[in-house]
Amino acid sequence: MPRETVIAVAVSAVVVGTMAIDHLVGTETEPGETGLADPGAFVLSVVLALALVAMFFGLVVRRAVRHEPEESTLKAIAFSLLAVLTLPLIFLAVPFPFAGAGLALGLHARDGRRWLLATAAVVVAGVVLGLGAVAYLVALIA
Repeated sequence: MPRETVIAVAVSAVVVGTMAIDHLVGTETEPGETGLADPGAFVLSVVLALALVAMFFGLVVRRAVRHEPEESTLKAIAFSLLAVLTLPLIFLAVPFPFAGAGLALGLHARDGRRWLLATAAVVVAGVVLGLGAVAYLVALIA
């Protein structure tokens, strides 16, 4: 299985898992609240984020890995930066698809001349994915 496919599947799992914690289990307890927290928001956020994953990996990443690594460096930086800029929308899982695309493109671009920029994109994307997932796990446990 290609590396990009593994990343897309992993990002999809992070999306579904974090949104289940946020919108089904709930991260805040209300007195007298029972059952699912907000199933409508869960469906909306998962559909939105998985559509972004499909679009980014199906169009941008798949095309980029067919070309020279140097052509992917700026795309990797852009996606990783967008992952950071969309952090206020984390309750809809929007940063995760951007981070996943930045990670995949950055890993591809590390084979090129601008490997340092590509590595920066990989680190930023990894931090967004990692800290975002850990934040939801901590909220679940707390």
